[in-house]
Amino acid sequence: MKITGKTKIVGIFGYPIEHTFSPLMHNAAFSALGLDYCYIPFEVQPEDLKSAVEGIRALNIRGINITVPHKEAVIKYLDELSKEAKLIGAVNTIENKGGKLIGHNTDGRGFIKSLWDDAKTRVKGKRVLLLGAGGAGKGIAVSCALEGASEITIANRTIKKADELVGYLKRNFKKTKFSVIPLDGHEIAKGIAGADILINATSIGLKGKGLLPISQKDLHRDLVIYDLIYNPQITPLLKIAGRAGVKKAVNGLGMLIHQGALAFQIWTGKKPPVDVMKKAVL
Repeated sequence: MKITGKTKIVGIFGYPIEHTFSPLMHNAAFSALGLDYCYIPFEVQPEDLKSAVEGIRALNIRGINITVPHKEAVIKYLDELSKEAKLIGAVNTIENKGGKLIGHNTDGRGFIKSLWDDAKTRVKGKRVLLLGAGGAGKGIAVSCALEGASEITIANRTIKKADELVGYLKRNFKKTKFSVIPLDGHEIAKGIAGADILINATSIGLKGKGLLPISQKDLHRDLVIYDLIYNPQITPLLKIAGRAGVKKAVNGLGMLIHQGALAFQIWTGKKPPVDVMKKAVL
């Protein structure tokens, strides 16, 4: 990559940031299309977020991805939000449009695209059991409701947090049925039995650490399992799914790629080379 005075800079704000695959993915895509862009990771501590966002304008950075722990906190420093970002209450992509900073959220659309591409599954009319009510869980819940899920049950360790999310969802989506169950309880098995799609939006299983309160006997073969974790590629949940003979069980690599591809299109106006991005991450 040859960097000149004409090179357009994009990147990612997060803390910590060493683990990110996004520079590999985006720089491979820029190279494949011959675009004079460079993607850089920026380690931004929470107390420095406001200054970092101001730097987007000052340095004429064309776009920024936002990752943990900044997805919600960054909103107050932006000029405008897309419809999805408003509904989800979180931003993962900033577009610098002539000095006007617009917040987008491509996570949900990335998940829906990956669910179809990788598991050949649509959410419309399905019963969803979602593990986790944090930032990732909220984005997935909103996306599933937008896509017409018939029921969404949220399992979370902190019931109050899940109740708050369900209250928000009920106010905004009248056609979907919502409920809450504890993540650490016998109700999980019952929830799985009544679900078409099981989604893990917790950090349990990241880097192979931790086990969800789910056993092999809880899973049925026709259940679709989507684990947002992609490191390791075969997560603890996917190992259990394999032993249970679940026919469709995938990790979150596709979501990472598709949410990145959507951000790429927002920044460049070009159709992203998804195959190139996937190859770079793998």
